[in-house]
Amino acid sequence: MGEDWSRWLDEAPEEGATQGRQALKKAPVVRLRRGKRGDGDEDAGPTQRPILVVGGCGGAGTTTTALGIAGELGSGGTPTVAVDATAAGSDLALRGADEHLHPISLQSWLYGRGDDEPAPLKECLSRATSGIGLLWRDAAPLRRRATYLTVARAVEDAGFTAVYDGGNPIAGRQLRPLLDDADVALVLAIPARPDAANRLRVALEWLDDEFGDSAEGQGTGIVGDATIVISHQQPGGDSRVADHLRENLSGWVRDIREIPYDPHLARGELVRHSALAAETRRAYERLLSGVAS
Repeated sequence: MGEDWSRWLDEAPEEGATQGRQALKKAPVVRLRRGKRGDGDEDAGPTQRPILVVGGCGGAGTTTTALGIAGELGSGGTPTVAVDATAAGSDLALRGADEHLHPISLQSWLYGRGDDEPAPLKECLSRATSGIGLLWRDAAPLRRRATYLTVARAVEDAGFTAVYDGGNPIAGRQLRPLLDDADVALVLAIPARPDAANRLRVALEWLDDEFGDSAEGQGTGIVGDATIVISHQQPGGDSRVADHLRENLSGWVRDIREIPYDPHLARGELVRHSALAAETRRAYERLLSGVAS
């Protein structure tokens, strides 16, 4: 591939430099296969897609990103459920259920009626004041060969749009059915740090190797349908990481978006969608408008 893409920030300018993007030594674009996206999309069914949020590295902010996207959907009137799709359970509901934390887990809901029939979803959801429901999971495996495809079908049958918090790593076995489903929109979240951007390349190449199709040619495929989200977890608003990703990945991924630093999210406590800064809400709205269509 020529020059090592992972070293692209070695020559990054000092903060405040006026020619930041021009001063960076241009690195080769990751060689990814892309298929054709958008053919016949207008007649492909509902425009609102389920969304999977996965971290391109650890500490990527997948939970807050999933809650932000789900909160915007719920505030707009879409029946939405944020689903914990991590391998052993995350704090999705603990951080997002600011109205009611229900003791029923995802597994309990999924087998609530017996004979592999889920219980009524509305009766099993934790709740947020934004209008969304939440499903938390415990560390127990799903039973009887069930996967998150089983979960996805049951959520859809119940009339909800799902936003999955897949956590990290992206190669987790439980995520494969969702990654393999072309109807699920993929969001790759990273913090606004150079090391996280460097590790993003590994995630993109893995996605292309595992789920790409050499017959697709240059178009989209799973990588071309992925949206990259750069989460600012420190004050200051330095966008050099996002700028460089736009310079080198535009045309290869669906979109690249930034979520600004928000003191409410930085507290690491209960997330109330109404307490987010107006700029943060607008960023989630713009992200959603591109991801969910």
